[in-house]
Amino acid sequence: MTASTLNPQLQSTLMRKLSHSSNHKKNLLQKGFTLVELMVVIVIVAILSAVALPNFLKQTDKAKATEAKTGIAAVLKQAQAGFVEDGVSPATESTTPSMQTKYGAPANGVQKFDYTASVSGTAPNIIYLVTATGNSSDGNLNGKTMKGCVNMPTGVIKMTTNLNDTTWSDGTALTTC
Repeated sequence: MTASTLNPQLQSTLMRKLSHSSNHKKNLLQKGFTLVELMVVIVIVAILSAVALPNFLKQTDKAKATEAKTGIAAVLKQAQAGFVEDGVSPATESTTPSMQTKYGAPANGVQKFDYTASVSGTAPNIIYLVTATGNSSDGNLNGKTMKGCVNMPTGVIKMTTNLNDTTWSDGTALTTC
């Protein structure tokens, strides 16, 4: 190779090395986030939290209300089965045996809900209503209710869907079962 052809090659190689080293120094300085980028991320996280937190809290109340639904359903099914077998009016918390003893309803104050029952109508058209009321063991549930009823002759069971609902799950008024 001659000196004239080597010179341009050296020049281009040197230029590439120099340009690469200056870009490399810029990249080192530009690694990281700017304050504006960090603020945008914080605002996005805050908005997502503001939207998600209330939905999360509603879901926890719904999960806790499952205890009431399960307890009410068990009592209603036991009471209806007992009515079909022996035709006796269902037990309430004030009768002997009580609904806790006869149908396995949780004793009041043991779980998050206290259970009460009432009987309306006369044989054979008896309606049995069970109400689960949130007790003081969970401040979010205190005083909130869930209801269920069974029409003894037909065996039709109705329940409220959510805490403090004013209608049955089928949309009818709580005054009817």
